Amino acid sequence: MDKTAKTHYLRHDYRAVSLDLTIRGLSETITVLKNQVNEIYWYDRDFFLDESEPIYGLAFIAFQNYINGSIKDFCDSLKEKETYYKIELHQNSNEKSKIELIIGLANYIKHKEEGVTYKGTKEILDYFKLDYENVFYLDSSPIFQGLTLLNEDWDLFKIKDYVTEWREFIWSRND
Repeated sequence: MDKTAKTHYLRHDYRAVSLDLTIRGLSETITVLKNQVNEIYWYDRDFFLDESEPIYGLAFIAFQNYINGSIKDFCDSLKEKETYYKIELHQNSNEKSKIELIIGLANYIKHKEEGVTYKGTKEILDYFKLDYENVFYLDSSPIFQGLTLLNEDWDLFKIKDYVTEWREFIWSRND
């Protein structure tokens, strides 16, 4: 892209509003489930994990949609999306980026019930040492382990901030 890219109409992040609304709704649902642990005597951490895993999974799918939409806004194609997934906001020694982790977790949750983990997803989950084959206890699910890697408090808003900053970083690299 040339220097006019910074004024491109798609640089404005119109996707952020719907992502924020989605994450807000999912976070509120998770809060309700967390409150049940304290309010209902039989509702324990295992019930919370069982009910919240697909909700956190939906958040990862929303992040994936936002990431892919952002790539499409930037280069009008998803042909080279894996190249953009590798872009990291901050230098680190990891071979895989946080964006790749988010994409891997979204794909994992989408195909979890099929019992099939696809090659690209396996590579990402294996890299981050997330067990997806022998999950006997939900707290060792790739969703919760991945959440911990992305934010120790499982704060979806912090992850949302990361992906929106990543989008701006993609655009700003060409300023």
